[in-house]
Amino acid sequence: MTVNCDNLLGCDIKELYEDIGVAFTMIIGGNVEIPGGYMQYNLNRQVTKPFIREFFLEAFLPYDTTVAAGEVLRFDVTSDTYMVMNKTPQTFENEIIQYHAVLYKCNVSGELQRVSGETWDTNYQMNPAWLPVRTNAYGLMTEALYGHDLETDEELGQLGLENHELYLPKEVGMRLLDRYIPYSGEFPYKVETLKTRRFPAVYVAELAKDTR
Repeated sequence: MTVNCDNLLGCDIKELYEDIGVAFTMIIGGNVEIPGGYMQYNLNRQVTKPFIREFFLEAFLPYDTTVAAGEVLRFDVTSDTYMVMNKTPQTFENEIIQYHAVLYKCNVSGELQRVSGETWDTNYQMNPAWLPVRTNAYGLMTEALYGHDLETDEELGQLGLENHELYLPKEVGMRLLDRYIPYSGEFPYKVETLKTRRFPAVYVAELAKDTR
């Protein structure tokens, strides 16, 4: 029985998540981890598309969650990491009882860098000097391998995913001509195009191999 709660239905739902849901941790600034509570999630309905089934979740969060769009979460049991793309309140009798969210799985982590002047190399040639902007920058990167598996419906936010796109939280501060170096050992990528209005809290970059 819920006690000392003005939002009885919201508190009941929260207690249900604590009993049957998934514990998660909030990753702040790429390095700081704090407990986030519990959530419940469902696999996307489009189970015939491997990419959608693997990388997209529909989640439900308690009425009093502090999670916001653009934040990065890690499931405690599986260690899978996700970005919160949006968070929509669900109400009953003029009260928020829970939040519905769409999560994108982070399949890459790396360092975001920015040009800061020039420096001489060992061959006495001038090259860009790179300044780290964010280490442990978690994101979702698409590759040519996925092809038409990226197609989805409008309920997932009209993704329009293209080859070699990088999704990073807005708070990371990604800019045009920045460099992203995945920790997986791939070559560096250059941010050629930046889409800032597709999602309220996540930027989408079109990437190309960076030869600078």
